[in-house]
Formats: sequence, structure tokens, C-alpha cells
Amino acid sequence: MSALPSRRALTLGAALIGAAALLTPLGIASLRHASEERVDAPAAAAPAPPGAATALADGGDGPLDGDAGAPADGAAALLDGGRDAGGARFELPAWSASSRAATYGALSADACDREMKRRGIPHAPARGAPLVDRPIRITGPLRGVTFRGDGVAKPRSASPFDIADCRLVLALDDLAAFLTTRGIVEVVHFSMHRPGPAGAVAPAKAPAKPPAGKKTPKAAGKAAKPGERAAKKPAAAPGRPNQHALGLAIDVAAFVKADGTRLDVKADWLGAIGAPPCGPGSEPKAPSLHALELREILCSISTSGLFNVVLTPNANEAHADHFHFDIKRDARYFLLE
Repeated sequence: MSALPSRRALTLGAALIGAAALLTPLGIASLRHASEERVDAPAAAAPAPPGAATALADGGDGPLDGDAGAPADGAAALLDGGRDAGGARFELPAWSASSRAATYGALSADACDREMKRRGIPHAPARGAPLVDRPIRITGPLRGVTFRGDGVAKPRSASPFDIADCRLVLALDDLAAFLTTRGIVEVVHFSMHRPGPAGAVAPAKAPAKPPAGKKTPKAAGKAAKPGERAAKKPAAAPGRPNQHALGLAIDVAAFVKADGTRLDVKADWLGAIGAPPCGPGSEPKAPSLHALELREILCSISTSGLFNVVLTPNANEAHADHFHFDIKRDARYFLLE
């Protein structure tokens, strides 16, 4: 008889690990369970419920409060998102304008600032990230969970990798509320902000237009005639920054529990490139309680609609050692790989 426990026993063990969380309210649990429609292409926008965006923007206690307004099935929807992830049916949430990712992405910088202050999120303004709309540094734990840079990150006091846009920080505050229900007290990340490509500009900044009445020189784009100066080549289009350059993404390397247990993505995920991260076919390559627990956490986060994009080591070699979570301010879809 093999010394390794059966897969059924491992799955049951992982479920028991998170059983106590069923009794704990989640900050992230105010998301409604999305309809069972797989998002293979951008879905049509659903109207946001009355007051969903304005409650947060006005600084009121609305359904976007991390602890308020949770529907009766909110906690179950999130916690069940990863339960038996290796065999149970799994569906991405349908995109909705009332999802947290969409609502946070649509916030103005001032509204985002007000919400951070209302929640009491410890933060300070940051410099050195020109493409980030509202750059800040997290200066303390979020709901008891510390976000700590590791790997390429430098000490928090000076590292550009610890800078984040305030909209991402609101999402991380919700994420922290969920992680506390799993006994997690620390998130180890490689980076949040990373400098963009040379010449990149933030998407919100439209390229300058020529003054009214001023025409483009006729010689532009035409070959020069003998004796004439050649027309100047048009400047290359500015590079398109990714979500890290905008401070709207985080690369998570590990989750650390209060008892010191480390759920390490590189060591414990045990997936395969091209395999689904959740649902049938997502089972780890080798039996591991840590691998099953990581899947429960990851699949619950994806189901919640907190982030537009969730990438795992199953996506490609570039993500072999971390989970990537990001918010896209103009996206109308959810992606899990």
C-alpha cells in the first residue's frame, strides 16, 4: 500500500482546513455570486445597482464597504469557489459593472482617496511612479494581513516595487479580509508597481492634438523630390504600459499563516502549463495538502470577481513562481489561466 494519502483524503483535508472560515464574515463577501456563464469573450455590461458606485464615491456606508451589505449567499459563494477545485465544476463569473473589479476601476482618484481614509487603510503618498494615477505605499497591515515585498523588491522605505495605485489597495484590503478567514497573516509579493517601457504614457492621457486650424504639413509621409529636404519620419507610437506600470497589479509569491506555515506558489502549486487552474483537470501533479489549499484560495479569489485577471503557473513559464492579480480600468471581462 502506498504511503501517500488518497486524493479524496487530501481534498477532504483541505476542506477541513477552511471549514472554520464558513463561520467568519468576509470583507470580500459582498460580491454577489456571478451567473454561471463562462466568459470566453467580453460580456455585455450589466447595469450597476442604484448607489453602488456613488455610495463609495460619496464616502458613505454602501455595498462597497468591505464589511457591509453582504448578501446571504455571499460568503458561501466565495468559499465554495475553490472547494474541491480539482473535480467540481468551475465557472468564471460573468462580467458585471457592479463587480468589485469594475467598480474600483471606475473610481476617480479623489473618490479612491476618500474610501481609503474611510476604511482607515494605513498608507502614505508615494513618488517615483509617473504612470500610476494615485501612487501610495501601504504602511501597515490590512485587516491583520501584512503585504511584504520579497525577491527583487528592496526595503519598503525606498522600493518602487511596493508602490500601488489606490484602487489596487482597495482590492487588496478586500483580499486581506478573505485571507484572514484562512489563517493567513502575510502575503509575500515580488512586486506591485514596475516601471513601464521607455516612452510609455498612461492610457488616460490622450495624445496631444494639433491646434484648431493647423494642418499637417503636406510633405509628411511623402518622398522628397530632388533638391528638397526629406520629410521627417513620424515619431514611434508610445509604448503601452502593463498593469504593473500603472500600479494595478500584484505578483504574489506566497501566503504565510499565523502558525508559520508557508504556502509557496513555486514549490506548492504543482500544476502544469496549459492545464486549467480550477475545476476538472486542475489536480496537482503530486498529492499535496498545500497544493490543494492553494487551489481553494486561488479559485475562490477568481470566482469573486475582485480582479479582472488572475494568472497562475499554469499560464506560462513567466508565472512559474507567482500568482498575478490585476485590475484593468477599461476591461469588461474576467480571465483565469
